[in-house]
Parts: sequence; structure tokens; C-alpha cells
Amino acid sequence: MTKPISPELHGILDYGLTAANTVVPGMLGMSARARTLFRTVAVIQGGLNAVTDQPYAAQKIVPFPLHGMIDKASAPLYLLAPFLAGVFRERRARNWWLLVGVTLVTVYNLTDWSERKPGKRKRGKRR
Repeated sequence: MTKPISPELHGILDYGLTAANTVVPGMLGMSARARTLFRTVAVIQGGLNAVTDQPYAAQKIVPFPLHGMIDKASAPLYLLAPFLAGVFRERRARNWWLLVGVTLVTVYNLTDWSERKPGKRKRGKRR
């Protein structure tokens, strides 16, 4: 089964989520602690995306499949972050965290991590 999210689209989605994690918590009136949590997630995610070998990277240092392994390995930390930061009981922060979490899992599972060169499909696959 061909997965619909290419490295190019994955990069765009990561930057979009980075922007959302930077702006939305403030717009929703979350606590300073919650805003800090989500901005920290944004910096980490945006930083990794900026150095991943994908079309919109600032520097193409991290191979795209390694980006996927980092995304997967960071899931437990993302799950624990609201508890560690003490914002899980804050309704808006918890709801945003759940929405972002579902988005991250969905994007991860729909991304074609096997693509060798971003923007180019392996032979035999259609665009």
C-alpha cells in the first residue's frame, strides 16, 4: 500500500504544526506553563524539520527515514510532557495536546518513510 504523505508534504505539515503550537495556545488563553510546553514542542519539531532532508529544509542533515525514527522514539516523551509540565488538568491544554497527539500519530502512520529522495517516488510507484 502506498502511503499518501510524501516527505515534501510531511515537511509542510510539520512546519504547520510548529506554527500552530507556537500560536494556538496563546489564542486559547492557556497558562504560561502550557504555552511554554507547546512552544518547546514547536521548537524541537520545527528544528528537526529544518534540518531533515526534505524540500523545505534549511539544511539537509538528517535523512528522512531517521526523522521518522526520531518521531516514533519521541512519542513516549510527548505522552508524558503534560504530566511532567503540570498542565494535564488544564482543560484547554489537555484538549490541544490530545488533538496534536492524534494529528502526530495520523501523519506518522500515513507518511511514506521509505522514500529515498524527497519528492521522488521509488520506481514502480505512481505520483
